[in-house]
This record gives sequence, C-alpha cells and structure tokens, in this order.
Amino acid sequence: MNKYFLLLVFLLVGIFSQAQSTDPLVSNCVMNAGPDTRYLKDFRIQLAQGSPSADMRYKAQMSLWKNTKYRFSLCNSDESQGQLILTIKDVANKEILSSFDKKTGKIYPFIDFICNKSGIYTLNFDFDGGKQGSGVGVVFMVR
Repeated sequence: MNKYFLLLVFLLVGIFSQAQSTDPLVSNCVMNAGPDTRYLKDFRIQLAQGSPSADMRYKAQMSLWKNTKYRFSLCNSDESQGQLILTIKDVANKEILSSFDKKTGKIYPFIDFICNKSGIYTLNFDFDGGKQGSGVGVVFMVR
C-alpha cells in the first residue's frame, strides 16, 4: 500500500512541476531575477491607454512576512508603449517603496524590499504616463 501511495505522490509532483508557466514574458522575467531568488507569484498586467493620473490602475494585495527580503521584478512586452511601474503600499495606504524615482524620473526594472512588519501590502501597477502596455510583475523571495 505504501508503494502505491508513494507512486501517486511522485506522479502528482511530476504533473504539477510540468504545469509551470509557458508564458515567455514570465519565463524571461524569472530567468533574469538572479540565482539567489525563489519564485513566489506573478501578476500579468495588460492596460489600455489611460489618463496620466496619480492613481495606479492595477492593484493586488499580497501578504508579506517580517524579516524577509523580497525582489519585485518588472518586465514589459515588446509591444508596450510604456514601462511598467510598481508602488508598494502598507495597510494604512502609505507608500513604502516604488520602482519609479520621482526626483530623477528613472524607472527601475526591479526593486528589493526587506519587510519590517508582517501584513497585507497593496501592490500598485501601471505604465508610465498612463500609457498602453502589457507586462508582468514577478515576486521573489531572496535567500
């Protein structure tokens, strides 16, 4: 009986390991994150042209743990007119970190975040200037 149970477990593990993303944009973003990272989640973002406002158009919530280092990698499709931007906000809606430096206008392709307090954080995505675009934001844990 134990043999059949172990066989079933190995079969299920094999099936689920094959079910990983076949999206080339996600795969490319994962490959460029570095060898010291562990994939956690990806967010696929596709937005039409919008108005350049301060309110980011794609929002998702994620639970982050204290004393853990995270890497948020942002990748754009070739057809995107804008660059993907991420802003992380805490439960009080206070901006914690952004991939867009307002002083210099520079957009970073990834940002690292060491979480100081466990909780639910809001990940806000948009393309610079409200431009049309398609991209992916991938969350990693850094070892």
